[in-house]
Amino acid sequence: MPRKASIASPTKPSQTALQSPITPRLLTIKQAAAYCSCSVWAIRQVIWSKELRACKIGNHFLIDRGDLDRFIDARLRERA
Repeated sequence: MPRKASIASPTKPSQTALQSPITPRLLTIKQAAAYCSCSVWAIRQVIWSKELRACKIGNHFLIDRGDLDRFIDARLRERA
């Protein structure tokens, strides 16, 4: 039985080709939690206690990466 010729499907662009090379300055709570290796609720708690500054846009809190780094550094200095 002869083989049927297959029609090549167009290739999809890879995920890396679609991602922007720009590192965002503001992080979502979920991204900040991943950055700190902690839970989303831990990040929410330090925002609510005003230990960590956050920018509220609509219903979303965004955390500046620099503020997050300073918060982490301050916590590390407390432990030393």
